[in-house]
Amino acid sequence: MRYCGVDVSAKSGNQQLVTLHERRVRGAAVELVATFYAPGDVAAVARTVRGFGGEAVVGVDAPSGRRLDLLAPGSPLRGRLGLPEGRYDRSRVCDAILFRRGLPLYPVPAADQAPARWEGWMEVGFDLFAALAPLGLFRPAVASDPQAVEARGGDGALRFGRLFETYPDAVFCALLGHRPPAKRTPWGLQQRIAALRLRGIVDEDGGLWHRSVDELDACDAALAAHDLAAGSACWVGDPREGVIVLPGDGLLERYAKLPPPRRQALA
Repeated sequence: MRYCGVDVSAKSGNQQLVTLHERRVRGAAVELVATFYAPGDVAAVARTVRGFGGEAVVGVDAPSGRRLDLLAPGSPLRGRLGLPEGRYDRSRVCDAILFRRGLPLYPVPAADQAPARWEGWMEVGFDLFAALAPLGLFRPAVASDPQAVEARGGDGALRFGRLFETYPDAVFCALLGHRPPAKRTPWGLQQRIAALRLRGIVDEDGGLWHRSVDELDACDAALAAHDLAAGSACWVGDPREGVIVLPGDGLLERYAKLPPPRRQALA
């Protein structure tokens, strides 16, 4: 099984693929060995992933589709989610759920809305999802509650699809239990690498400290793919519009930043 993660970029030739595969060590222990690929375009990434055959599970750091305005004013779903009036009107369901937990995301354009220039990376993501469509987009069903908007993936989750959207910042929050500092700061980078290593991810070519931020985000997405396949992931959103997959059995009510370190006042 290949667990794949893709960090999407607005630059056509800068799509970053990372894969993980399991390796047993010391009896029952399992390592997740990371393979980092050179950046490439959507066609090259899709060709590489398809080369793994039906054994690939893929997490993509980009929206899987456009907003369907399921949270427009007057929508019954707003009442079920307890959304305040005038908030989240132009959000996808998955985005609103994460935003309320302290995990903000970029707004996704509506189906009939022309994309803005800064949203070019989302268009690249849409192209990647289209190129990998034969894997089946993950659209979960919950027998106990067909209207559920968050749940555990559980065993057998892959029967609902092997291709899904994830969000690396939220993945790291789920692993750490809090919001780490910005990923381009030393402490933020250290926390992210520590979280990956604690989950058994191994980079045999110099270690994760040699990797770029984009590579770490792709590695994080691949970890979400592993957890979905293992039955230890959860999802949020409306399957009609798209869901976001994250590791763990469920999310905390709120992800807050840790207090800043103490500093002495100057004389």
